[in-house]
Amino acid sequence: MGSSPSTIPSTPAPTPAGIDQCPRRVCLQYLKSLHLNRQYFNRRYNKCYCPIHYESSGPNILTVAGSDFTVPIGWSLFAIHVDKGFATNNKIFRNWYTTFYGTSHDKLDDIIHNRFIPFPGDDLLSGKKFVVNLPDQRHIYTSPSINYASLEHVCPINKVTINNVSYDFQVVLQCKQNPTHIKKIGSNKPNICPHLPSTTIQWKTDQRASVVPISLLIRAKKSENI
Repeated sequence: MGSSPSTIPSTPAPTPAGIDQCPRRVCLQYLKSLHLNRQYFNRRYNKCYCPIHYESSGPNILTVAGSDFTVPIGWSLFAIHVDKGFATNNKIFRNWYTTFYGTSHDKLDDIIHNRFIPFPGDDLLSGKKFVVNLPDQRHIYTSPSINYASLEHVCPINKVTINNVSYDFQVVLQCKQNPTHIKKIGSNKPNICPHLPSTTIQWKTDQRASVVPISLLIRAKKSENI
């Protein structure tokens, strides 16, 4: 389901991502290749959840506003600027849930520029329509589980070669979500997340301006098949 392989020209070689090595530099190089506006990002809050930078004794689950969500272990986080007035007026960092929205690399610019997760069929500021290949076109789907949000049917693999090493990249947006009008439903993949119940792992909402991206998460894995 991923896009066709591409190659990023060699620059100072990052250490290839592996079990004992931090993938952050590879993820950063991949992020630069997407040519997103640098003004979208707030480097002050960037963080890496690889085994080197996130201790194995750390929690797998965090709780905000009374709602559990998974720690995105194995992912590199690049913080996104959020509209300060909206965030302050709605107290989103205190009162809104933390959720994840799986997407593809080619949709990132439209979503981040929009400041909210669009609905399927929305007319975007770029002049395009927002297309999501899901049967339900009337809701936004999120999850408190990074495992569920990164399933390939919503979060396809982008195979890219960096410095002669082939990687499978995925992108997920970490969001703050208004807790009202959320319907929590189950999944037909019962073992996808060991930390949260499968009966409420999939969330949907029909409320506009209710899901705000606050960071871009990138995962890099060495490709098994080149």
